[in-house]
Amino acid sequence: MKQSFVRKILLPAALIFLAGCTLPSYVGGSGENVVFALAITSGTFSQEATMRVRIWDAEQLEIAESSANCAVSYNADTQTEEVHCPEGVEYQAAAPEEFEFRVQDLGAQVEIRSASVTVGEKYRLQISGLASDDCNTTSASVEEKARSTNILIEDLMWATTMMACP
Repeated sequence: MKQSFVRKILLPAALIFLAGCTLPSYVGGSGENVVFALAITSGTFSQEATMRVRIWDAEQLEIAESSANCAVSYNADTQTEEVHCPEGVEYQAAAPEEFEFRVQDLGAQVEIRSASVTVGEKYRLQISGLASDDCNTTSASVEEKARSTNILIEDLMWATTMMACP
């Protein structure tokens, strides 16, 4: 009888309690904001560059995705931009968090405390700046779910534009 009580009542209750304690850190909803640590390889950017970091939280990602099929054109006659969206789509501009750093002031790692991304939430982080050739732009991005309050981002897949520089 005692063994049956432990197996049928006490053990499942303990497992549910423990799962409830750890669930927010894996599923989300903890409300804790994320701190990103970005590993920056020296020589990626020009020493004269300003490195820009943009961070979209889940809400801003949804706005960006819902307006992704809209096109912006410039009207030379009126000197204004016009936004054209497919039928049923209303354009909304996404507003990611933006941070700028002078490359000459950076070390091997940059720490950014997000005011919008919380643990358990999907995010997109994009880094860009003037490339080390002082002409092209170098950038990298990552899109993941924030699984903890401290996220180290390293080994990024950097891409550099290939403009015909003087």
